[in-house]
Amino acid sequence: MDWLLRPDTVSKSIRAAVLAQVATLLVCYTIWVWEGCDHFMPFISDTDTHPSSGVPFTIGFTLSGLLLTTLAWQMFRLRSEWIESKPIGSRARVLNTWSAIFGAIAGLFIVWLAYTPWDEDLALHLLQARVIFGGSILWAVLSTMLASEMASLDGRFQGVLRARRDRTTLTVMSCVLMGLSVLRFTGFSDAAALNLEDFEAYVDTVEACTDLHISSMSMAALFEWAMVLGLIGVLETGIREVSLLTSHESDE
Repeated sequence: MDWLLRPDTVSKSIRAAVLAQVATLLVCYTIWVWEGCDHFMPFISDTDTHPSSGVPFTIGFTLSGLLLTTLAWQMFRLRSEWIESKPIGSRARVLNTWSAIFGAIAGLFIVWLAYTPWDEDLALHLLQARVIFGGSILWAVLSTMLASEMASLDGRFQGVLRARRDRTTLTVMSCVLMGLSVLRFTGFSDAAALNLEDFEAYVDTVEACTDLHISSMSMAALFEWAMVLGLIGVLETGIREVSLLTSHESDE
């Protein structure tokens, strides 16, 4: 198992996870539009309801979720070794532990969601999506806080911190705007109670797929895509982090 913790292996894992997610999103959206569905704007999960794009959705997000779960462990181990070798407080250890936990949970739920189209089990799919969004955002925020701790001890991490902070900000803002757009469609009380009737009506429109005429949900879907791309961007910052974690140089 030691080979999984080699710097080049971890970097390749990050690149593979980024590529798997981007390719899955691109392929599913392209097929969705190619089959005559409305181009603006499906939720990512909408593409799983179409027979043609549902297969790459399941394969792509199964692979993505497994890679992200593995990466949570790999990054935890590399960061732990770096933290143990530095005069750094317990805060970094806590941030490292919880970011890994939330990252792994999000990855496992992505795999589960890949086999739960929301036109087949809407309540379960919405629960899975909330866990994925919440876990992923917590992972991004905690990873950014950890980068700040590292940068305070080693200035070379400043570049990682800046990029991660900007991309995490994009992710959080997109999530907030997505939620507000959904509230425009459902109303606050229905959304808080997880009233499925409004969502079921929307899924009926998605299954037809040719006219996504509910503007508030189209905007929510646009912000969901922005949020996911932001998370992929946060993940990409790990490539530079790995090289710094395993370098013998420092800038204190």
